[in-house]
Amino acid sequence: MLLAYQISLLMKWQVIRLSAATQDLPGSIICNIHGVNPKFLEIGLRKQEEQKNGKQAFTKGVYYIGKMVWNKGYKELLQLLSHHQNELLGLQVDLYGTGEDSDQIQEAARKLEVAVKVHAGLDHADPLFHEYKVFLNPSTTDVVCTTTAEALAMGKIVICADHPSNEFFKQFPNCRTYGDGEGFVKETCKALAEEPVPLNDVQRHELSWEAATERFVRAADLDQPLARNPTTELPTKQFMAMSLKLPDMRKKMEDASAFVHYTASGVEVARRAFGAIPGTLKPDEEQRKELGLVLPVAAERGSGRG
Repeated sequence: MLLAYQISLLMKWQVIRLSAATQDLPGSIICNIHGVNPKFLEIGLRKQEEQKNGKQAFTKGVYYIGKMVWNKGYKELLQLLSHHQNELLGLQVDLYGTGEDSDQIQEAARKLEVAVKVHAGLDHADPLFHEYKVFLNPSTTDVVCTTTAEALAMGKIVICADHPSNEFFKQFPNCRTYGDGEGFVKETCKALAEEPVPLNDVQRHELSWEAATERFVRAADLDQPLARNPTTELPTKQFMAMSLKLPDMRKKMEDASAFVHYTASGVEVARRAFGAIPGTLKPDEEQRKELGLVLPVAAERGSGRG
C-alpha cells in the first residue's frame, strides 16, 4: 500500500512548457518560470531615475546580442535589413556576439547599405549596453529569450517577432512585435522616435526570479493542500502537513524537494535511476559492519552473539 502510494506520487509529474514554441505534450501547461538576474532590474531602476530627473537616459540607438551563429536570429535580422535598406537608411545597428559563424555574418553585414557594426561578445550587463535604447531580436528559434527579458528589465524598448516564444513579453509596454518586414520597419522607426515607458512595480516584479518561483509553485500545484484519506495513516503525513503550513515560499519549495527525495530513496527502481548501487537499499550484515551501522537485534541473535 505504502509503496503504491509512493510510486503514484512520483508518477504525477507536471509538464511545464516555458512557451508554446515547445512540443505540445498531453496534459502540459505553458508557464514561463524563468526570471532575470537582479542586476538587470537595478540597471532599469537607475535609468528610470534618470528619466524622472529629465536626463537623457539612452544615448545610443539599436543593438542585438547573442551567440554569433546563423540560427540565433542573425539570419532573420540581416534579411530584414537587406530587404528594407531604403526605408532604414541612416540606421546603425550594433551586433555583439562570438561564435562559429562570426566571419560569415561579418561578411554579410559588410554588403549592406545599412550601417551594421559587428563586435565581440560581452556580458549583457556590461555598462556599454546601458545607453542603448532599442533591442532588436528577430529570432524565432528560442523557447523564451533570456536577453529579451534582460533588455526589458533594463528599461529598453524591445522589437521582436510575433512568435509564441515572445508571448510572455507582450504584457510589457516596451515590447513591440511585428508580423512582417513592413511591421519591423514601422516598429523600429517608431521606437527610435519615442522614449521607453518606465516599468511599474508590478511589471518589474514579473521579470524577477521571485515572480518566476511563484509561477512555478502555482503551475506545479505546490501551493495546494494534498488530498488526504482519513482512513489511511502514512508515515509521510506529518512531514507534508508541516511543510504545507509554513508561510515562507522558499521553505515550501525546499520541503517539497526533500519529500520527493525522501519518497524516491525508498523505492529501489528510483534509487537505481539516480545512480544507486543495486541491492543497497537494505544493507546486509557485511555492509553494515563496513559502514559501522548497528546490527538489528534479530541479526545479532542469529549470529550467536550474546
